[in-house]
Parts: sequence; structure tokens; C-alpha cells
Amino acid sequence: MNYDGGNLSQRGKKRILVFCDSYLPSMQSGGGMWTVVNIVERFCERYDFFVVTRNYDSKGDRRPFTTVETGEWNRVGNARTYYLAAPDVTQQSCKQLVDDVRPDLVFLNSSMSGPCTKFLLARRRGLIDQRIPVVLAATGELSDGCLSEKPVKKRLYLAAANAIDLFNGIIWKASTELEVEEIRHRAGAKSEILVAADLTPTTILPDYDAAAKPIKAKGEVTFILYSRIVPKKNLRYLLEILQAVRKGSVTLEIVGPFENLAYWRECEKLIDKLPPNVTANVVGPVPYDTGLEHLFASHFFILPTLNENFGYVFIESMAAGTPVLTSENVVWEDLEQKNAGMRIPLADTDGWRRQIEKCVDMDELEFRKTSAAARKYALDWLARPEAEEANARVFERALGAG
Repeated sequence: MNYDGGNLSQRGKKRILVFCDSYLPSMQSGGGMWTVVNIVERFCERYDFFVVTRNYDSKGDRRPFTTVETGEWNRVGNARTYYLAAPDVTQQSCKQLVDDVRPDLVFLNSSMSGPCTKFLLARRRGLIDQRIPVVLAATGELSDGCLSEKPVKKRLYLAAANAIDLFNGIIWKASTELEVEEIRHRAGAKSEILVAADLTPTTILPDYDAAAKPIKAKGEVTFILYSRIVPKKNLRYLLEILQAVRKGSVTLEIVGPFENLAYWRECEKLIDKLPPNVTANVVGPVPYDTGLEHLFASHFFILPTLNENFGYVFIESMAAGTPVLTSENVVWEDLEQKNAGMRIPLADTDGWRRQIEKCVDMDELEFRKTSAAARKYALDWLARPEAEEANARVFERALGAG
């Protein structure tokens, strides 16, 4: 387990040790992984990153990675990464990894995932020096939407965590002001919370060519739902809406890993009942670049989500010139104002049907306008310095507390 990537006695940049559920080369783990990837890429010139994660892709695919070594430090991009087999995700392994790396700061990308909770428990027991500052990114896990999945297990965990002061002395990172209130409500009013939006890549599809977008013929439309297939993403709701769409020719591309197989079986039954004018193409999980290609090849991204803390796929979709249809449960409050998409309350099922039919009726000229607006929205977002500056302040505050 010992870190052998350099002389530990010679310290240059400060070290950040990250514990997270998933990291590259995963392709099925969703936005949480990209939070860590983008932090590493944005701050690798300032800090040395050491990432500890699981040695498999996702809950739906537990086959060990074959392109990296389990139980050893690997160089992955700009981080040194240690992959733990499932039996090795223990408090003792967390202690040993902390002892080996001797970090100046620990960053946890979850309050509930196995590697992060094992670290917190080891810290609570005194196995890990509590003077090492810890930043914990809530990643939307404390929202009502997230807690509605496996609610008993999650609420019991939070009650136990608060009872033993598991989060004592850590600094919480919230992605939005709304998440600040969620953290205070679940983790205590005295929690120290800093706000820093999730980081995106600096560029997405830099060689974008608007002329290569698919033609949008009036009476035809292609939607894409690109997401993990879990209840929170609400594919079943969308399929129920599509049962009532009788206008035009509608294609729905379903792209993403089948993380909840029981839920997917329910969705399959609804796919079988779709009207003749609605076709569902089931693609499944794809690598990141292939996912962008699917977004680019579609007219609209559609996701009636129950809750999104950030949602990288929204920026990715708009960067692909693909406007979005989504629910009210997202942070993207100015989609309509910027002509980059539409938010429709989940309670308004007829409004969803009407908006889908409006997309069917849209002609090429109108689509080109909203597609260009979506691309501009993404470019403007990627160019903003505020998110990187806010994340830098989180690290500086935490390191100053060490």
C-alpha cells in the first residue's frame, strides 16, 4: 500500500487526499466522479492529488478494472490513484493510506459512500489525526429528492452520524445556497459550510460545428435521455407522458447505465406500450466521448428529474447545441430566458405533453435558433471564473485551518 511515486521526505506542493466512490476509468458513475476529475485538472498545478476509490465502475458493474492495478498507486491523468477492492474498503485501509500520503487536506466527495464513511469512522475513532482538515462535498445527497431513494437506510445513517458527531470539525462544501440549508437541516445548524459550484471542464466539444447538427424537420423529433437509470432521473414518468403523445414521429434515445435493474424492468414494460409514432432506442452505457456524440446527434435532451444538485449533463448537452427539457428541480433557472430550454413542473403532466408536441412541430429555422442559444449558454458558463475562484477559497480556508 505504501506510496512509492516519489520521495515522501521532500514535500513541494501541498497534498490533497481524495476519497470517492468512483474515478477514471469509470464511465457509468455519473456527475459525482466528474466533480473530482475537474477539481484535479483545474488545481493540479497548485496541489498534488491522491485519489482513493473503488476498483470497479458502478453499482451495476462490479467487475474490477483491467487497465489499472488494484491495491497499488497508479498515475491516472494528473492524480495518483489507489483502487480498493470491495473487501479492502475498511477503516484500517483508510488509516494506512492517510499515514502513507500524509496529506495536508482530505477531500470527501460524498457523505454516504463507502470509502468516505469508512474514513469518517476511522477519524471519529481516533485512528486518523483529527487535526488534518477535511472538506466534505455534499453532492446533493442531503436533498429531499436524494433521500427519497432508500429513505429508511439513509435517514438512519444520518441520525447515527449526528448522534456520534461523525461530521464534527469538518468543512462542508455546498454547490448552491439551497444546499446550504439542506446541510444545516441534516447535519446541524452549527456546521461550517462554504459555497462553491461544481467545476466543469474548461472546454466541451471545442471543434463544435453547428452545420453538422441533424436537420430538424417539422413533424419529427429525436430526444435523448442520457443518465443513470435510477428512480431519481424519472425515466418512468417520461415514458408515461409519451403514452399520450400521438402527434408526429418521436424518437427517444435512452443512454446510460442500468443502475437499478428493478426500476429498469418497470420502464421496459412501458416501452412495450408506447404508441406506434413513438420509438425508444435503448443504447445503454457509453464512454464519455460517445455520450457527447449521442447528445450532438439529438435535437433535445430530456430529463424530468426529481432532483439535481448540479447536473453535468445539462452543460454537456447545451455545449452540443442540444436544448434541454427538464423539471423544476434543477439549478438552471434561466433556461427559458436564454432560449436554451424549458423547465416544466412535474405536477403539470399535460404541460409536458404539450411541450413535447411543440418540439415535434418545431421547424428547422426555430430549432437552429434555440440550438445556437443552448451552445452560447454553455460557452458563457464554461468561461465564468466564479466557480473556480470559489473552490479555490474552500481549499485555502481548509488548509488555513490545518
